[in-house]
Amino acid sequence: MKILTSLTSLFLIISLSGFCQDKTFTFKAQVHAYGKTLKGATIEVYDAGDLVHESTSKGGGKFDFELKAEREYTVEVSMENLRTKVIWINTKRTQELKFKVPTFTFDIHLKKEKITRYDELSEIPVTLIKYQPKDKVFYMDKTYEDAVKNKKDRIKNNTIQVR
Repeated sequence: MKILTSLTSLFLIISLSGFCQDKTFTFKAQVHAYGKTLKGATIEVYDAGDLVHESTSKGGGKFDFELKAEREYTVEVSMENLRTKVIWINTKRTQELKFKVPTFTFDIHLKKEKITRYDELSEIPVTLIKYQPKDKVFYMDKTYEDAVKNKKDRIKNNTIQVR
């Protein structure tokens, strides 16, 4: 009876530890500026304003990180004398997945920092990466990028209506 109780307890512990683990997803990227890869760029990943990962790009401008399911992150990529890029990554609708989602790979292009009267626009994430259940992959949401570009154009052209 002791053996059966011990085996049952062991099985429950192993089963529960599998349920308690957070599902994670791997993201890999490469930083570029003016056609060259950037070694030494700073990468900061935030979850609800809290820094959860910090690294620098390696040779060839490459870096990677893992993110947990059911969260929204901002990733800031910066380098001295270049404008910081902010990326929004949404891992919602992924906790219950029963399969491994492929690693998502993307490129970030930094440009020289220019001081303009529209500097507050640099704080807006330039792209949204989110999970697509139909295709079972992460992808860059083009509609978000288009909406941000249109808003920037309207602000620059002073055509935004205040309500």
